[in-house]
Amino acid sequence: MCKKLLIMAIVGVVAFSAIKGTKAFNYAKQEVAGVGEWVDSQIPTEKKIQQLRKEVKQLDKDIDKAQNALVGEIVDVERLAKDVATLKGEVTTEQAKVVAMGDKIKDAKEKVAYGRTTLSPDAALQQLNNDTKRVVARKTTLSNMEQTLTSRERIKDALQKQVEGLRRNKQDLSVAIDKLEAEYKVLQYEQIESKFQVDDSRLAGVKQSLRDLQRDVDVQRQKLKMSPTLMEDGPPANGLSVDEILAPLTSKKGESKDD
Repeated sequence: MCKKLLIMAIVGVVAFSAIKGTKAFNYAKQEVAGVGEWVDSQIPTEKKIQQLRKEVKQLDKDIDKAQNALVGEIVDVERLAKDVATLKGEVTTEQAKVVAMGDKIKDAKEKVAYGRTTLSPDAALQQLNNDTKRVVARKTTLSNMEQTLTSRERIKDALQKQVEGLRRNKQDLSVAIDKLEAEYKVLQYEQIESKFQVDDSRLAGVKQSLRDLQRDVDVQRQKLKMSPTLMEDGPPANGLSVDEILAPLTSKKGESKDD
């Protein structure tokens, strides 16, 4: 089984190498890129904003890393500066002593008091030569340390700028994301408002339909008023005379039936 998988993997690599650089390979790359763009388009904007905030939050690790390097460099530079100052003081003192001893040897005719010992002029010259070489060597060391200090100070300044730049960029990115999110929320509100406006139009249509229907009812009512009415037959006479039938019209108010 492992051999089969290995053979299939080798075949896949060979096939990939064979089509690489061909039109088919370029087409496949375009298709893959198209799929990636489609997948990206399916991600909600809110999710993208959240992802951006997470990525900006990850900058804290870079800031901490740069800041730790800066702190270490500050400590090293301070220590190196102290060492340089100490060595510089020692070299200055030793050089002054050697130069003074040289002046003393110049005027010596016999033995010379050299430090805690007394030496002949030749021995004093030899000791002076040794001390001079030692001071020169320490001055070289001091010069190298000063150059190193200058370089470390430049590194410290670069790290300081890097930390400040990362903090500033993080802040700028956070502000930009906040602005983008605010604009997106405004867009959402505008979309909701637009949707409400569509609903208002539908409501206006319903109202218009209601007015049209009311007009139809009014028209039918008006037509009914304008149409001729038929006289309904009254109750049967039931043997009443003409006078009795006309009594409601001919009788005078206040007259009794006996009159």
